[in-house]
Amino acid sequence: MTRMLSTITLFLAALTALTLCACGGDGDSSDADTDSDADTDADTDSDTDSDTDTDADTDTDSDTDSDTDTDSDTDTDTDTDTDTDTDSADSDTTPDTDTAINVDPTADQTIGSACSCIDDGCFNSLYTDVPIPNGGPAVGCDDVPTDIPGAVVVCLRSYAGDNATNTYFANGYCALQSTDCTAEGAAALICTMGAEFGTYADMTTCPTGTVMISTSTQVTTVVGSADVDSKACVKSCETDADCRNTETDNIWDGEAAQYACIDEGGVKFCYDARNITQLNSAVQF
Repeated sequence: MTRMLSTITLFLAALTALTLCACGGDGDSSDADTDSDADTDADTDSDTDSDTDTDADTDTDSDTDSDTDTDSDTDTDTDTDTDTDTDSADSDTTPDTDTAINVDPTADQTIGSACSCIDDGCFNSLYTDVPIPNGGPAVGCDDVPTDIPGAVVVCLRSYAGDNATNTYFANGYCALQSTDCTAEGAAALICTMGAEFGTYADMTTCPTGTVMISTSTQVTTVVGSADVDSKACVKSCETDADCRNTETDNIWDGEAAQYACIDEGGVKFCYDARNITQLNSAVQF
């Protein structure tokens, strides 16, 4: 009996121990293992809004908005630079012949009348301030005869400069003329560039009522000198009053004209004596 009670007591003790072991095991595994909020709830780690929200970095409006750099209206609008109307007009180096005459050249268009020249051919192509007598067209010489053999219509004009011999023809002087020019070396350019014109040997007469004067002069320019013989049909006269002696010369700063009725052995003609270096003859027609 006693043995049986001992056996029962041991069995109960064993059962109690087993039960306690099982209960203790459940408490540990469920609390420690399954309650893992602190470990598996990783909101603070996986919620990386503060890291991935890079609005402040990628919003670069202030950098890429470069309106003030690319809007270059004020730089590309170059109207004031490209409008060269006033420049192209200034580049016309031909002297303004409108200022060279202060009388109406159309009032009297015969030999001895005032005249002007209105084209680039009025001046030497190399020295653009030097007038060419037969350049043109001439204005004011329309009634000068053109049928005189060897002669050409000329508008003789004043020149005040350093590139050629100075001349004195206030407001221009219409005439018929031909020349013969002789020069050597570089000075030959004087003949080919305006000093020689007409056919000198063929000019033997002038219109009735005019005078032919034959002169010789030396034309000097920067390239040298040339000897020029000339025949010209000029206006005949009786007194200085017939010779436009009340005019002024714009080329010579408005000085009084020195046209006069020159008497050469009884033959009288209107001319400015300063233009005559050597007078060979004067013939009335």
